[in-house]
Amino acid sequence: MNKAYLLFLALILSWNFTLGQQSIEKVLLNPEEIKTLIEQGKLSEARLQILKMPRDFQSSAESMELSGDVFGGLKLWDSALVYYEKFKELAPKNAASHFKYGGALGMMALSKNKLTALMYLDDIEASFQKAVLVDPTYVAAHWALIEYYLQVPSIIGGGSDRAMEQADELFKVSPVDGWMARARLAEEDEDFKRAEQNYLKAINVGASLWTYKGIISFYERQERWDSGFEQLNVAMTKFDDLSLNYQWAKMSVLSEKYLNEGINFIEQCLGKQEMIQGIPEQWIRLRYAQLLRKKGRYKSALDQVDIALSLDARFQQAKDEKATLKKLLK
Repeated sequence: MNKAYLLFLALILSWNFTLGQQSIEKVLLNPEEIKTLIEQGKLSEARLQILKMPRDFQSSAESMELSGDVFGGLKLWDSALVYYEKFKELAPKNAASHFKYGGALGMMALSKNKLTALMYLDDIEASFQKAVLVDPTYVAAHWALIEYYLQVPSIIGGGSDRAMEQADELFKVSPVDGWMARARLAEEDEDFKRAEQNYLKAINVGASLWTYKGIISFYERQERWDSGFEQLNVAMTKFDDLSLNYQWAKMSVLSEKYLNEGINFIEQCLGKQEMIQGIPEQWIRLRYAQLLRKKGRYKSALDQVDIALSLDARFQQAKDEKATLKKLLK
């Protein structure tokens, strides 16, 4: 992130200040392009673009939402809350404004201490409930309430029964999400047979990348490697998505199965990390290094770990992998 910011800043400073206003405006991005920057994790670039937009946009609800998304991505929850609160004030009939405010409030509370979190529970729940009230079809808010009730003890308004009630409401809106939610709750209750059945029902109702990822991750948690690879293989024939390549490599590392395939798939991810939402490049490099180590290619593995650490010097898993490799190279 720092490297991206510095490169972007250098680009700005390299501009010729004699350029006319019309020339400068050509480099401005539209809101959809700013959203793409945020999705790619280029948060500093996105923030700079927001600040360069016209004044009427900067004071708009959309700008407040995007700014909140930037600071939320940076885990600066106090700042994110300021913008989401303004977003909520400017767009009270937008379910996302209440949903995002509640989510940021929850993350802010958790970043403080347990006592602080308890103080905000009612406001967090009310925000998610308001989002559902404004738009009963807003799936993300239903999910937020399910997770909220799972995390909050029944004695103070949470519990699995309330989570199931919310899952039933979600089922009315989206049967696929309803089955996925029921699978989540069954897994929480350690009823793994029922959880598997519900994941499979979700696939039968709507065989999406998300539903396949759900059951693959379930099999990973259960260490049912053969079942996981079987579903992963099916998903890869249906969807051209590099996150599945990463998933294969990850499961190869954990199970020590299909290592050659894992190396092949992770190599296809290199240089394309912006296409793999939610998986930073340092994790791709680490998985590659782990696979190379398991194949006895210690020096090549160390090279990949060094790249991972150059991207994030505080990456503890990469530090641990480097220590392991150094011992093997002695």
